[in-house]
Amino acid sequence: MAFRLSSAVLLAALVAVPAYAAPTTTKVDIAAFDPDKDGTIDLKEALAAGSAAFDKLDPDKDGTLDAKELKGRVSEADLKKLDPDNDGTLDKKEYLAAVEAQFKATDPDNDGTIDAKELASPAGSALVNLIR
Repeated sequence: MAFRLSSAVLLAALVAVPAYAAPTTTKVDIAAFDPDKDGTIDLKEALAAGSAAFDKLDPDKDGTLDAKELKGRVSEADLKKLDPDNDGTLDKKEYLAAVEAQFKATDPDNDGTIDAKELASPAGSALVNLIR
């Protein structure tokens, strides 16, 4: 019986390790989008990163991103929602509107910044997907 209890404690300890390891990875992500090095991402920083991502994703430099150029950063259904002119592409203004909306979704405390914990959320992952 003591062996089973020890095994259960060991298993619980091993399962708990990934929860503590996640913030380390997130800090690297924050640093990539945090030029002022304050440990958070504000909307201005997110939009700057989103603008750079848009430029990188637009190899033909036509000022729009189609589904192929978006490389899975948004689903087909989301592309339709984010495309108010229904031309099947996102221009930079539309793309940055998506970044801003996702930033707000990632900031549940509405303090205007994204910290490591918020960035580690599903909404934060979606934001990183747009600005990486």
